[in-house]
Amino acid sequence: MSILSLENVTYTYKNSQRAAVSGISCTFEEGNVYAIVGPSGSGKSTLLSLLAGLDLCTEGKISFDGDSLDGLNLDRYRRESISMIFQAFHLFPLMTVMENVCFPMELCGVTPKDASPRAKILLESVGITKEQMNRFPSKLSGGERQRVAIARSLASNAKIILGDEPTGNLDGKNTQNIIDILCSLAHEKGYCIIIVTHDMEVAGAADVAFRMRDGELRSQI
Repeated sequence: MSILSLENVTYTYKNSQRAAVSGISCTFEEGNVYAIVGPSGSGKSTLLSLLAGLDLCTEGKISFDGDSLDGLNLDRYRRESISMIFQAFHLFPLMTVMENVCFPMELCGVTPKDASPRAKILLESVGITKEQMNRFPSKLSGGERQRVAIARSLASNAKIILGDEPTGNLDGKNTQNIIDILCSLAHEKGYCIIIVTHDMEVAGAADVAFRMRDGELRSQI
């Protein structure tokens, strides 16, 4: 079932003569992993920003569950419907692992007492031990920090996960671990996962891989 759809989406930055994203029409469904690959400057990150509601398209329409993003409360959309995973992890350095994962739930009104048991389950599901849950992010490896970032992305119950080069700082073994976790989330729990990447290993594991160039989503790989 389609959860995100794009109709002739175009985005042009102010004072620019060229569209960063140009005429894109496609759909993204629950239960699938999507990869978007292409050279730097091709428009991948701009497209991700549009899907996250951080920018609104200049032309065309993006719809979430049939409703145009133009008409939605975008703060609520980003808080409850979309989660993001970044190359640089973006964990809060002065919060423990457990506190990092509790934080999105507390933003949605969940008490710390109720957030902690769910955070523990999410962290265990991505292979983080009880001892690691009490550490600060700086005391974890890159692969462990990315696992924590994934657990945090699940805390809000958003069914769409957007990844901005989520394996970019990881070695081969940890890259495969993260790929396995993301594929499991899509195929077993019905998440829609959309990953912007340069990594052809990630693209090869995706259910659908698009190639992007000059702002256009040109083809499936």
